[in-house]
Amino acid sequence: MGGDTMLIGAEVRALLSKVLTLRINTTSEYILPDDEQEQDRLDIKYASLTLVMGGKIAFAPLKDPQEILDIGTGTGIWAIDAGEEFPSATITAIDLSPIQPTWVPPNVKFEIDDAEETWTWQENFFDLVHMRTMTGCIRNWDRLFEQAYKHTKPGGYIELQEMDYWGVIAPSSSNPGTSFMQWCEAQGAAARKAGHNLRTSSEVLTNYLKTAGFIDIQVLEFKLPIGPWAARKNLRDAGLLQLSAMLEGIEGLSLRLLTTIAGWSLEEVKVLLAKVRTELRDKKCHAYWPVIVVYGKKPEQ
Repeated sequence: MGGDTMLIGAEVRALLSKVLTLRINTTSEYILPDDEQEQDRLDIKYASLTLVMGGKIAFAPLKDPQEILDIGTGTGIWAIDAGEEFPSATITAIDLSPIQPTWVPPNVKFEIDDAEETWTWQENFFDLVHMRTMTGCIRNWDRLFEQAYKHTKPGGYIELQEMDYWGVIAPSSSNPGTSFMQWCEAQGAAARKAGHNLRTSSEVLTNYLKTAGFIDIQVLEFKLPIGPWAARKNLRDAGLLQLSAMLEGIEGLSLRLLTTIAGWSLEEVKVLLAKVRTELRDKKCHAYWPVIVVYGKKPEQ
């Protein structure tokens, strides 16, 4: 392997354990896998986003929150971190899959639940409703935000931390990332065919919150590198983690979408993925995911 490519492995594990304060070892219409490899990918994605966002788990100006809802908690790391950051709050974390740890802080509870079904919590109950990387998982966003508004306390917040799964090749890149962009396009088309959308933007998310009734909406935008090509150390570390997640998890992310839904042969998928892996390992390929944080407030009255 030449000088413009990268090897990963032990370095990623060391970095992951450093970023995460607690390492978690842990049939629906959900279009992504939830096996052990996918759980590792979720943990790595959490760690890389933590680095990109400067270690913050929430940007909304919370004041002594008592009830927090985490939708699509995955392996539960955000909920556990929130439980430690807000010790007086009860963190209710829900997901379709029971992949969360059995030991958690006493103020964190995990429930198997579908956020797209009718919510059974009290109205005007949560100080914060939090969602992270749910793009591609929700069919009816309008109904979800309508319910979130109903169950958020007056003066409480909703916060969305999302990724647009249409990668971008930075202007600094001398490798055009042709195969990577082909993969993004193919994944997006297959997801739409299955009734999901892997794309989002600050405008889309802001409009959802405005329509639901939230006010004082704020937007923050970040870039999550794929590979350690960025100048700043936190972004280089995040990029190394994200590269690891992509190299290890891209097959699981792609197989159902591209074979069962898009009709590709297994050989066609493997050929494309090999090209994508080669591009992303190239230090000259400056690919990244857009990351969008949007939060809004429910009016006091």
